[in-house]
Amino acid sequence: MLIDQHGQIAPYHERLTYVPDRDCKAKYNLYLLYPDRPKSPAQSYSIRIDIYEKTQLIYWASWYLPIPFYFLPVNRIATQLIIPESPNHESCAISCGDHGQCVKYVNERLMSFCLCDEGYSGSYCNVKTECKCANQSLCLTSTICVCPLHRFGSYCQMTRSICQLEHNSCEYNGLCVPTDDRIDLKGFTCFCQEDHSGERCERKINRIDIRVNEEIRSRTSLLLIHFITAFDRSEHERGTLLKKVAYDQKMITVYIAQPFHLLFVQIPKQDYYLTIFREKLTYSSYIQTEIQSKKRCSSINQLLNDTVRQYEYLQRVKYYPLLCRKNIELACFYDDNVMCICDQDRFSNCFLFNHTLNDDCQGYNYCENRGRCFQNNASCPTKYTCICRDCYYGAKCQFSTEGFLFTLDTILAFHIRPNRPLNQQTRPIQVSISISVIFLVLGLSNGLLSFVTLRRAQVKRIGTGHYLFYSSIVATFTILTLTYKFWLLILTQMSVMTNRSLLYFNCVTVDVTLRILLTTSEWLNSCVSVERMVSIVMGVRFQRKTSVRFAKRVIIMMFVFIIATHIHEPFRRQLIDDYDIDEHRIWCFVRYLPWMQKYNSYMTIFHFLTPFLINISCSLWIIIKLAYRRSHKERSRTLKYHLRVQIQHHQHLLYSPFILIVLSLPRLVISFTSGCMRSTKQPWLYLAGYFLSFVPSMSIFIVFVMPSKAYKTEFYAVTEHFLRKFRSAR
Repeated sequence: MLIDQHGQIAPYHERLTYVPDRDCKAKYNLYLLYPDRPKSPAQSYSIRIDIYEKTQLIYWASWYLPIPFYFLPVNRIATQLIIPESPNHESCAISCGDHGQCVKYVNERLMSFCLCDEGYSGSYCNVKTECKCANQSLCLTSTICVCPLHRFGSYCQMTRSICQLEHNSCEYNGLCVPTDDRIDLKGFTCFCQEDHSGERCERKINRIDIRVNEEIRSRTSLLLIHFITAFDRSEHERGTLLKKVAYDQKMITVYIAQPFHLLFVQIPKQDYYLTIFREKLTYSSYIQTEIQSKKRCSSINQLLNDTVRQYEYLQRVKYYPLLCRKNIELACFYDDNVMCICDQDRFSNCFLFNHTLNDDCQGYNYCENRGRCFQNNASCPTKYTCICRDCYYGAKCQFSTEGFLFTLDTILAFHIRPNRPLNQQTRPIQVSISISVIFLVLGLSNGLLSFVTLRRAQVKRIGTGHYLFYSSIVATFTILTLTYKFWLLILTQMSVMTNRSLLYFNCVTVDVTLRILLTTSEWLNSCVSVERMVSIVMGVRFQRKTSVRFAKRVIIMMFVFIIATHIHEPFRRQLIDDYDIDEHRIWCFVRYLPWMQKYNSYMTIFHFLTPFLINISCSLWIIIKLAYRRSHKERSRTLKYHLRVQIQHHQHLLYSPFILIVLSLPRLVISFTSGCMRSTKQPWLYLAGYFLSFVPSMSIFIVFVMPSKAYKTEFYAVTEHFLRKFRSAR
């Protein structure tokens, strides 16, 4: 359709129905007429192409085509459209009000426009229009309607009954799609379910169940299925399917419509395995097989000696027939140009085989971060997938596990089975559910016991009491937020929670809030160590009132500082629809600018290491300072003796920081030695490190209250008070 320089859509437009499997490589000649003839020289126009998925009328994508010579009465413009595999949900900056959304063009990423809701038009969707489209259709403007599958006409008021006729129905739940009404009113095409084919989906196709062993699953999450159909007088035909292997999946099922003789399973860029070898073609069969190590195809370099490998190619090929006879267990082998199989008579049968055919996506690499791109068909692809490097994941390798703070999304998301109940989830999910329940019970118990003890006036007479009191409050909110985050992830990836507004709100708030709370808890605990060190160093000069005033100011300034260092995160978060081969997931994705990525890494390390180092430094300073002080008074004793005495005498002050240090060490070691989570299939180490990071914040009662005689006395007093009230109530 034509749009003018103000973004207004011209009345004249063209519509067509495109089906990828049927209309691949089709060329269309369309004519768009200017609304005024002769064309006004003051008006300039361009072309916008919108596509919708017709079964549900879902907006998919848009293209922008400029008209270069606007002063000419006629322009001829040619273009090739590459339809994205998933709908375009990328956000942009134009404000479209309450009745539209900003959309980026597929071919011009720097350009965007407002896609208006039904009944509204204009550059910013602020003009109300009258819709004349029929029911169940989509109204773009007052004169442009998007018709559902079985309607046609300017306003979608005419119906196509061709697919409703009994003798035209597609069998086995196939989808009937009418032919374009400008071409044929009686034509239709059946699009069959995965396990059927034929003009009416009447034929059951080959089903193959392939068992995948643990060794293969540990090496890859994607398999390429190559099937070969042999011909006597022409070149062999080859097809390729992409199959994803889930975390705990031991069996994959593939459906192949055309008959075939050979089936190879390939680990991308690695080994080939001859899985099926049959001489007769069969359209419909059910085969159960497995990937066997003895059926691995060897490289020619592993079979020939150094002398033969140095020969010219044509001379070297003459030795290929001998390889099957010399190696009785050999099933197949290959070189850079051909694939060879050993038949029942131990003769080698070779045919051309392009090993790089499916890993470049015809020059359009959709994968990010140097991922390798694979397509299911060389000439008319309908699906692609990416093989990611270590530390990257996602359908386009757009997500990274690099950094010093792993998230639950990174660790667990791919272990969650969509549309499955909890009792059918994977082992990591079930273990994580148990841990989250235990953490919730222990965390709330810790928070409640710490709160009722530390809220007493006697405890809050010094700054340490204030730090611990607010730390108990923060710890309680931390464990509640962690539990909410965990179940939010579970329900989202199980496809139970799908409301995008709610998901977006959670995306920009929950993770950031959890990081702020966790960081605040660690800083408050380190403030306790500093306060205790200052009180011991100052001795009788330590003033409680000054300590309390200073603590209140420090808590406010520290909380403001922590929020300020995380304030950039909500603005960089967005929801991403991730369409993988067999799955659709919604991710909360953070995309930083390069300088912001460095800043975020530095601040993560700062908030991670500084409280840890403060706890160590203060603990050592307390012991050493007291030991030196005693050694000056009692010179007859050695410094080593005084150190031992001071450790025994002030052990209640040392328990807390040293326990915090021990609890923080695993997280520290995991974060700085692993660098990134190289595979989502081995989550246990990172899952342990993630949950351990919350243990210090939920251990306040054990770490600070119980080792202290004063706090323990207050706790017993509170307990006795509640017991008396309970007895009196009875």
